[in-house]
Amino acid sequence: MEQPFISLDFGSGQISAVLSVYDEQTLSCRVRHALREPCPSVNGCYILDFDKTVRCLNKIFSQLQEYVDFTPTISVGLRGDFLSFRRSGGFKPIESKDQIITAKDLHEVLDNSVPINLSETLEVVDLLAQSYTIDGNTGVQNPVGLQGNCLEAETFLSLGLKTHLNNLNRVLAAAGCEDFEAVPTILALAHQVLKPEEKKASLLLLDIGAQNSSALLYHKGVIEAAWEIPQGADIVAQEVAEVLQNDLSEAKALLKDYTYGDDEVMDDLLDEAGAKLLQTLRKSLILEPRYVKYAPSLVVLTGGGSGLHVKNAAQKALGVRRAKLAGLDHLIADGEEMLAAQYTSALALALHSQQHGGRKLSSPKEKASGLLDRMLSKLGLN
Repeated sequence: MEQPFISLDFGSGQISAVLSVYDEQTLSCRVRHALREPCPSVNGCYILDFDKTVRCLNKIFSQLQEYVDFTPTISVGLRGDFLSFRRSGGFKPIESKDQIITAKDLHEVLDNSVPINLSETLEVVDLLAQSYTIDGNTGVQNPVGLQGNCLEAETFLSLGLKTHLNNLNRVLAAAGCEDFEAVPTILALAHQVLKPEEKKASLLLLDIGAQNSSALLYHKGVIEAAWEIPQGADIVAQEVAEVLQNDLSEAKALLKDYTYGDDEVMDDLLDEAGAKLLQTLRKSLILEPRYVKYAPSLVVLTGGGSGLHVKNAAQKALGVRRAKLAGLDHLIADGEEMLAAQYTSALALALHSQQHGGRKLSSPKEKASGLLDRMLSKLGLN
């Protein structure tokens, strides 16, 4: 049976949507339709105008209705600097008589990794278990069924400001979508566009939007840090506008229609502008000590603001050995344009929802049970 999925990626002044179906028998994914709707009332997941955003979402859902016969699962990518990330850890003594670790023990050790002094203004939107340790023995992949005295878990937490999450909940509910899954977009991208061997190296995943960028640092298969940076490809457009003595809107229109490689002078200008963009982003990255300690040797670029001009500038601007553009070429699409780079984030969200699921955003009263249910679901224990 084919299960339909709609994924929504809130960008800078626009929302991208992808409708895909997942065949559980063949384990394959087909992209049925993709669209981008201008929406000046959003900036990432910041809602700037409630009514206009609702109208935009209604228009998107209306356009997708003709391609789906029954209610799809909806996943939403979270991005914007209302998100923050941190490494954490929890431990739990095994108290059963035979000291066999159960699913309940696993559940509790993950829950214990959420700091008890977490600000009331924040909500956990994703909790990723990175490693387990039993009685000092590291590298345990699944502790359930093993024996031990003490279970420890290293986790990576994604946190969001409740007010912004509630605003997102409200506009989606007003558009008739009261049940949806949410995951930080950068995590969905990491799961879908990075190869296992790449994660084992020191790698930086950089997702560049117009006004916002997201980044994730891997080292030896572990997420060391993540960032939401309120700067993006508009820096490139601004640089082009200054050199050509155009206004910003004219520069953006020019870049939208330009194909890199058509003009050597323009390419040189874009290379310089791409270097300036990356140097600006690097100023935020190096504030995290782990970025300096685990300096990446590879950068993987994605997002509407990435391109050959950014890739060409990456080695020198970021000090990496290699740079590459990410893609999801293994997907099946009903039209080649549906696999365009600007849909990479939405496509990754669709795949992530089909394979892993996300957090169902909840009201404050439901937070504790929501977190518990989510972790059980991720681990296949409910």
